[in-house]
Amino acid sequence: MKHQIVAYLLLLISNIVFAQRVKYDIKNLKLNDDKSQYGLIYHNDNKVYFTAYTVNDFGSVQRNRDGIYIFGLYEGETTADGEVINVKRFKTADNFVFNCSNASFSPDGRYMYITTNDLKRGEVYKTNEKTRNLRIERGEFVEGKGWTNFKPLPFCDERYSYGHPAVSPDGTTLYFVANIPTAKGPTDIFKVAIQGDNEYGKPENLGILINSPRKEMYPFMSKDNVLYYASDKHGGIGGLDIYSSQLGEDGKFGPPKRLPAPINSRQDDFGYILNDDGTEGYFSSNRAGGKGDDDIYFFRILKE
Repeated sequence: MKHQIVAYLLLLISNIVFAQRVKYDIKNLKLNDDKSQYGLIYHNDNKVYFTAYTVNDFGSVQRNRDGIYIFGLYEGETTADGEVINVKRFKTADNFVFNCSNASFSPDGRYMYITTNDLKRGEVYKTNEKTRNLRIERGEFVEGKGWTNFKPLPFCDERYSYGHPAVSPDGTTLYFVANIPTAKGPTDIFKVAIQGDNEYGKPENLGILINSPRKEMYPFMSKDNVLYYASDKHGGIGGLDIYSSQLGEDGKFGPPKRLPAPINSRQDDFGYILNDDGTEGYFSSNRAGGKGDDDIYFFRILKE
């Protein structure tokens, strides 16, 4: 027992020392405005996608027939200093007309996963249906057509909500958030094996080490197999905080660590992603001093 306590203390000290050697240089992106931008994700070289309110030609935020704001995906290109330029609305041949957000991509760039409670052209809208549960859909890139053929993943049960898809770097696992009965809290993070062309295993809860009685959201798996996610569990700084957990060779996640300031603040911080070499990335926050409801921040990691 004494040896275990000593080992634990050494590990704790080493974590503190490591945290002291890592500093973050962050900045609020120029693309942010007085509305909401969040959930940026990389896709091929310098291309990125993110979520924002959809606006009409007059600059007004669009609403559905129930008066609820509509989110949409936007695409852009990154510059050397982390800014996002040449932004335009993401469009597909499937003609999404309601919410479409939180993208993720297969490593080969062929497939795109999105969160949506969308109705597509040809579907019947039920006027007495005030809300529609979220679901994850997968589309594919077809030369000459672009992104098309979006379909709900087969394990999505319309009685529950699924969202925030995140494909592992090797393309074998899809991480996502859901409120299905096996969730420990309002929303938990799950994983499912990607077995083939739109074939998947059985969704598995990541367990009590990751999931709490509170909300877990926005998973992201880095190139070095570290899971980053947001949670408002007990012991945080405030609102949603960003945590990391290393995936071991045994397939189990290690104890989560809360990222330090200035990544985490007293408000909601979420949507943390890293580039392949782990030197820079983006996250989202509604912290004080921002421009809108949620802003996207760029960061570089500075090691002393």
